[in-house]
Amino acid sequence: MSDKKHTELRADLARLADKLPTAIDLLALHKRYKAPGKVEMLRGSLIWRAEELGRNALAALEAGNLVTAALLTRAVMETTAALVFLHKLVTQAVSQGCSPALEEKLTGFLTGSKLWEELSGAIHVNDMLREVSKVIPGYFEEHYAALSEIAHPNWSGAFGAFGIIDKEKMIISFARGGRSRETQRGTIIGRLVGSIGLFLGYHDMLGQALPDFAKAVEDYYAEKEAAKPAS
Repeated sequence: MSDKKHTELRADLARLADKLPTAIDLLALHKRYKAPGKVEMLRGSLIWRAEELGRNALAALEAGNLVTAALLTRAVMETTAALVFLHKLVTQAVSQGCSPALEEKLTGFLTGSKLWEELSGAIHVNDMLREVSKVIPGYFEEHYAALSEIAHPNWSGAFGAFGIIDKEKMIISFARGGRSRETQRGTIIGRLVGSIGLFLGYHDMLGQALPDFAKAVEDYYAEKEAAKPAS
């Protein structure tokens, strides 16, 4: 494992841990409308998820459990994609105005489920990943696909992850990481460092955008009230 990347990752994980919220005042951004509070709830939930996944991905890497590390790193990438997607919703509302579907989308993002019908509106992770592709064209899909190869029980995630062939003796032996251990380790830590760094950047940008978002929500409902016919 690269000492430089290992040091960078530990520093970024420490930054994530320092930013973990322990409570959110839902009325701090706006005392009347729920959308700003929902964004704060999502932002807080995602950083807790990213920190837990990232911390355990590093622990798996250090223990030589590369398939586990790949699975966790892929989940970190998905969590980062979710934050990028949320940032787009917020900044789009600030620049273009809120839409009637915004509250519904935020609710689906917060409480949606693909399993329970009463909790509809879940946003598919592929939609989130596509948003990252617009920010970094090609990069995210390529690296996500590389991790998926290890995460799935095909060559990279099964025999390629553990098997070693002695062609002369025709003996198969098994060990953690197999014959491509260093290559896989480099693949995983590179994606983990990049995803955690991207998450940190978007987490801060989203926080900076929240006051303007609260104002956009207020303006939207003020216009709706003004458009109502006089009784």
